[in-house]
Amino acid sequence: MEHGFHWFSLLSVHFFEEYPHVPYGFVIFIALSLMAFAVSRKMTTPENYLVPERNLTLRNTFEMAVESVLGLIYDTIGEHGKPLLPLMGTLAFFIFFSNISGQIPGFVPPTSNLNTPAACALIVFFATHIYGVKVNGMRYLKHFLGPVWWMSPLMLPLEIISHLARPLSLSMRLFGNIFGDHTVLAVFMMLIPLIIPLPMLLLGIFVAIVQTFVFMLLSIIYIGAAIEHHEEEHH
Repeated sequence: MEHGFHWFSLLSVHFFEEYPHVPYGFVIFIALSLMAFAVSRKMTTPENYLVPERNLTLRNTFEMAVESVLGLIYDTIGEHGKPLLPLMGTLAFFIFFSNISGQIPGFVPPTSNLNTPAACALIVFFATHIYGVKVNGMRYLKHFLGPVWWMSPLMLPLEIISHLARPLSLSMRLFGNIFGDHTVLAVFMMLIPLIIPLPMLLLGIFVAIVQTFVFMLLSIIYIGAAIEHHEEEHH
């Protein structure tokens, strides 16, 4: 796939030219790791951990983002979904920064390549069943067979197809929107090279936020449905 100019193309490495989403994915990963390290250094004592900073800082920004993810989990599946925060928070940060990086000239957003959204979607797919088995035990597998035993031959293939379609839906939705937005922005930048198309940049930021939210919401719903089977059996 032809991406035009991007910063890693200056290295004239064939792999970077063919798969630019890989090095840019590492850039996002390294940037997030450095920011997390910088924030954690300021929270080494209970006083620093509990007392918020007065001004808008990197720590405050991260705290608001984490609270937003935790709030989405609580609003979607309740407080029993709190253990999902590390996984959902990591995915949210990586997907959002990958999406928004496409607004920087010369950057290729990792999520504009299907491999990156597919990898994130597969993590959610496996996490769904891991959490389902962890919370419910092997009884989790019963919901694949339907409410009554004689419906099992019909329900089993339908449930399998439904679950396999989830990572495909998650990855294609994220990839399609980010790839389309990045392509449109690139076209405008070529047509109007001296004037940054501000409306398209604002639209790109909006798309990055919405697509992160949609991916996270669906992921939480999928995992939440898997871990709630245990509660439904006890009511």
